[in-house]
Amino acid sequence: MEDFQPATTAEHLLWLLARHGVEHLFLNPGTDSAPLQEAVATLAKAGVAIPKIITCSYESVALAAAHGYWQVTRRPQCVFVHVDVGTQNLGAMMHNAMRDQAGVIVIAGKTPYAEEPGAPGGRSHTIHWQQDVPDQAGTVRGYAKWVMEITRPAMLARAVGRAVQVATGGRPGPAYLMVSRDVLMDPPAPEPGRTTRYAVPRPPAADADTVRWIADRLAEAGRPLLITGKAGRRPEGFLAVTRLADLAGVRVIDLAETGCVNISTSHPMNLLAAADGQRAVEEADLIIVVDADVPWIPRFTEPTDATIVHIDADPLKTDMPMWTFPVDVSVTADGPTALGQIAERLEEMGHTMPPPGRPEAARPAAPPVPADGPITVHEVVAALNEVLRADDLVIEEAVTSARVLHETLDRTRPATMYGTGSPGLGWGLAGAVGVSMASPGARVVTVVGDGSFMFGVPTAALCLAAEAGAPIMAVVLNNDGYRASRLPVFELFPQGLSATRGDAEGTRFSAPPDFAAVARACHADGETVTDRAGLVAALRRGLSAVESGRSSVVDVRIATD
Repeated sequence: MEDFQPATTAEHLLWLLARHGVEHLFLNPGTDSAPLQEAVATLAKAGVAIPKIITCSYESVALAAAHGYWQVTRRPQCVFVHVDVGTQNLGAMMHNAMRDQAGVIVIAGKTPYAEEPGAPGGRSHTIHWQQDVPDQAGTVRGYAKWVMEITRPAMLARAVGRAVQVATGGRPGPAYLMVSRDVLMDPPAPEPGRTTRYAVPRPPAADADTVRWIADRLAEAGRPLLITGKAGRRPEGFLAVTRLADLAGVRVIDLAETGCVNISTSHPMNLLAAADGQRAVEEADLIIVVDADVPWIPRFTEPTDATIVHIDADPLKTDMPMWTFPVDVSVTADGPTALGQIAERLEEMGHTMPPPGRPEAARPAAPPVPADGPITVHEVVAALNEVLRADDLVIEEAVTSARVLHETLDRTRPATMYGTGSPGLGWGLAGAVGVSMASPGARVVTVVGDGSFMFGVPTAALCLAAEAGAPIMAVVLNNDGYRASRLPVFELFPQGLSATRGDAEGTRFSAPPDFAAVARACHADGETVTDRAGLVAALRRGLSAVESGRSSVVDVRIATD
């Protein structure tokens, strides 16, 4: 371990994390983290490299930020939480990390085992009995890819190496470790343990026969369609989707809810309008589904006479018990890798341009700008198009406004839009902070609903941005309520009293907080916009704040339908 000899297992743990490439430890401290906090001071004085400690005031915010960092870098970061209660406060962000296949490592404290007088790190507070629960890991067992408790120093090196390997490899996902503070205070193992040769599997490719078969079908198809949600998470996926669209005239449905750019919004084969996508599903004779949890919703559209190829690292979708979409050919492969193989095969076949007559997609026309009344979502997106640069990074958690954002926001470059494609609201603020941390100097803009803004614990998220020196601009689409919870009432009861009066119980905020004031209380600029004439200028001021190193919140009051 170079010239440094750790005195405790906690010191060894920090050293191991750094050796495995973990750059940040998002810390939410408690009584169980004391050995780590002392170890940080000791190692800093000794000049030993350890992850940068980022103080977080709420656990879900810490995990969302680590998740955002992973999306940009594909490098796992670590979150430390306080025993069972800290684990519970990870909440829906654990679901998001699982569904979005985010390689993150969560380390949770564990109630001390020792209770004898003088035992280092032993039980010393009432809560050490109260927090001794039968199955702490059960809180996250359905969402963690791997769970392990470190019960003795000798297993630490292998446990950390395995956590990084499992979180990063295959279908990435969260790894959950537990360790009690008395173990953290134990003397470390005599040998530091191996920190190398925890190989991460390379992305699986499709077999050559399958690639040839798909390429042949693609060349023969009259109405081929590619549906993808997350192939563009990596730049090579974006390029592969674009190559197929250029080579074979494949029309592309870039699923809106994933918050990802799979193909340029200006590409003629990009089916941006929902209605166009639904018709394409029904008309296609070949559909290739790649890295998409829900390729279409049967209630609204279904293929009629198409051969369906499904490419995914887990095409069986074993974590979705009732995933029963029709599939004719199922391929276990990494989406970007397989699409690249298919494109290369088409080029080998001499298929270098789309057949004549392949239809091009049309971008949905924006509705006319109203002369008066509330600002519309279309106007907000038009204003964003005016102020954003092509290399700005956009984080999306717009909920019921996500479709408009997807259809009308200009995104022409890979890796310039992020989201989870998951149901756990409250990710957008801290996820943006993580993206900002991983992208120094970039302008990071998150577009969230007012409900998502509050779910995101804005005081904690904005303070985290200040702590980490990772400024963001949050654009809040503020319609004074939970539109996402109101619309299902109207859908299920179209003739009901709620639909008749245009409202549903529990979906309006009668006394919402002043989001701009919240921002100003948390080291950020805050501004409320009610007049469309001032919208672009407000967004420019928010971006100027980000450029100066300060976060900003632009609270835009939109129509409350």
